[in-house]
Amino acid sequence: MASRFDIGASVREAWAEQQDMRRWVIAAMPAAGLIVGFALANAGVPRTIAGVVLVVFGVVAAVLMGRKGWPWRIPVAGAVYATAFAMAHPLGLIMGTWPAVILAAIVSGAATYEVTPPRR
Repeated sequence: MASRFDIGASVREAWAEQQDMRRWVIAAMPAAGLIVGFALANAGVPRTIAGVVLVVFGVVAAVLMGRKGWPWRIPVAGAVYATAFAMAHPLGLIMGTWPAVILAAIVSGAATYEVTPPRR
């Protein structure tokens, strides 16, 4: 809560909320990439195009993370993204394809959110 004597406190609070919102946007990229890529492959689009969609979403997340000054965290998020994608395939045999993709998207998005620190 802002003090009535600190004029810039509300501006700083709004800035902190905006920066935290950027974490959600960055975390949504790998999750959306897994879901959209699988939906395209499931709809009959060639797998190379679905793979390109996966890569594009990952690159967008990496660019957004890189612009915020966290380049050492990009390989960690990329490794989680690739591992979640790879693990969705055997999980799809066990629990079904869509549940496996949703689980992989949740894991990838949550890991990316945690790796991306808030700007303060």
